[in-house]
Amino acid sequence: MAIRSEDNVSASGHRPWWRRPIRLHPGAEAITWTAVVAGLVFRLLAYTSNRSLYRDEASLLQNLVRLDVFDFKTVLTEYQLAPPAFLAIERMLVRLPGNDVLNARALPLVFGIASMFLFRLVARRFLTRDAVPIAVGLFALSDWLIYYSSEIKQYSCDLALTLAALLLATGPAVEGRLPIRKLAAIAGFGVVGFWFSYPIVFVLAGVGLYLFATAIRRRDRRALLALPAIGLLWGASFGACYLVSHRMLDQGRFIWDWWDFAFLRIPPHSMNELKLECWQLLNVFDSPSDVKTPLGPVATAFLALILALAGLVAMGRRWPGGLFLMTAPFALVLAASALRQYPFHGRLLIFLVPMVQMLVAQGAATLGRANGPRLTIIIGAFLLIQPASDAVWHQFVRPLYHDGFDSHGDLRPDLLDEVGAENVDLGRSR
Repeated sequence: MAIRSEDNVSASGHRPWWRRPIRLHPGAEAITWTAVVAGLVFRLLAYTSNRSLYRDEASLLQNLVRLDVFDFKTVLTEYQLAPPAFLAIERMLVRLPGNDVLNARALPLVFGIASMFLFRLVARRFLTRDAVPIAVGLFALSDWLIYYSSEIKQYSCDLALTLAALLLATGPAVEGRLPIRKLAAIAGFGVVGFWFSYPIVFVLAGVGLYLFATAIRRRDRRALLALPAIGLLWGASFGACYLVSHRMLDQGRFIWDWWDFAFLRIPPHSMNELKLECWQLLNVFDSPSDVKTPLGPVATAFLALILALAGLVAMGRRWPGGLFLMTAPFALVLAASALRQYPFHGRLLIFLVPMVQMLVAQGAATLGRANGPRLTIIIGAFLLIQPASDAVWHQFVRPLYHDGFDSHGDLRPDLLDEVGAENVDLGRSR
């Protein structure tokens, strides 16, 4: 089968595959919607359990209750930080009648629920039909995504806005020349989005580059004039948000020392640093992407890496533009980490989870397709059985509470903990 580029049209006049709406097989569609419903149920159960406050939640809640709604001048206590618009809405919610904790967790829940529907749409747009149920299943059953959909932090907001940005960058409205209403929507989304999510800057940077390259290829003069202006608007909004946020952040050394291990040394200056960077990159498959199998964390991470590489190759052949949209945020956040501007670790990378899980699912479908649909089903089931059993266990048997910090303050011990804390500090100077 010949590989077609984004602009090619078949001899029969049909549009390229990525321009056609994906029609899932009835069985695959049923599995996909079952996963969506399960994800919604698990997120609602996590919220209604009204678990005790985690340390970071309690600290942020104090900054919601004791400060005025639009107070962005006072330094937040306990080294807390959240996007200004997110803070403002949370402060409004805790002033409503009822339980402060449940009120404050309502906004993350809304974003968590929205993410379930958004991810299904994104998966249908980026993946082959046999990969969609696997990807949606991974997303729906992830302990990390379930838990953080009802924590008083902005992580589920990061997730929802990332998915919305990917949808905004693709689809029928951007196949030809960008209409004015689409350009206005793109501009407005970015201007507002920065005030709700910090890492959305990495996603929107990739979106902007993709749209500009597409406009050049299609000779869309209107977009070529509008997109640089939109970039300036985005830059102004992001700069203002950065200044406001910097004013609220405690300027002590603690926060930088705490995240020192997550500022990657690129390029590494020793074999020990190279070893650590490799483990940190591999750790993304475990925490926060939550790819789990009965093989255990280390073996599963390597399996996920193999599947993701297969997914990269498959997507690169089918839709190079989609591959760029999924990988550009990785490259940009790695650069930011090397510049000590954004920690590359754990919960701060939740916005990358959709891309990781989609690549793993696409790889599983690609490897399975070469040997018939049964192998795809077997691989998909192998990837989903552990997350499904864990989700049921943590929601109905033993709730997934923070019984204490792992070595990096995340939901549970990760791959870096698994390989040993002594490896984490190799080559590091504090």
